[in-house]
Amino acid sequence: MQTIDDRVDWALWFYWIMATTLGWLLGKLLFVGISMVASGVAIAAFQWAVLYKRIHNAWRWAVLSSLIWIAITILLQIAAPTAMTAFIGPLLGLVLGIAQWYLLKQVVEWAGWWIIISLLAWTTGLTIIPGLLTSGALPGALTGLTLVILFRYASPKTRYL
Repeated sequence: MQTIDDRVDWALWFYWIMATTLGWLLGKLLFVGISMVASGVAIAAFQWAVLYKRIHNAWRWAVLSSLIWIAITILLQIAAPTAMTAFIGPLLGLVLGIAQWYLLKQVVEWAGWWIIISLLAWTTGLTIIPGLLTSGALPGALTGLTLVILFRYASPKTRYL
């Protein structure tokens, strides 16, 4: 009989919120002309630092996430520059969610929830309640809590990577 650890990994949640928030701030404050791209790459790198002992080949998380931030930002700048702020959150959340789900599904059960939460989290942070801190902290808190829950139900063969 398999038992699930009842403890909540509050450290993971805290580190995830900090990684997402600091990545957002770094891009916004230091790279003004390319802040969306810089923020995305910084978030991906900081999130990799949180995941590298929890997911095999976690570098793929950073590479995929960075490429998606770059592609979505460029696509929306070209296709709809005036409506970019309205579409960036949902589109980015959906595409990031799908790509990151692909990596998470090999490690955790119920990974499909990641797509939904990513969509909701980035829509909330970038479209509904945008701000210097909220655009990083809200998605970080929502996706981080989801990650904590998903890791509690990690597949038995990958539980201790």
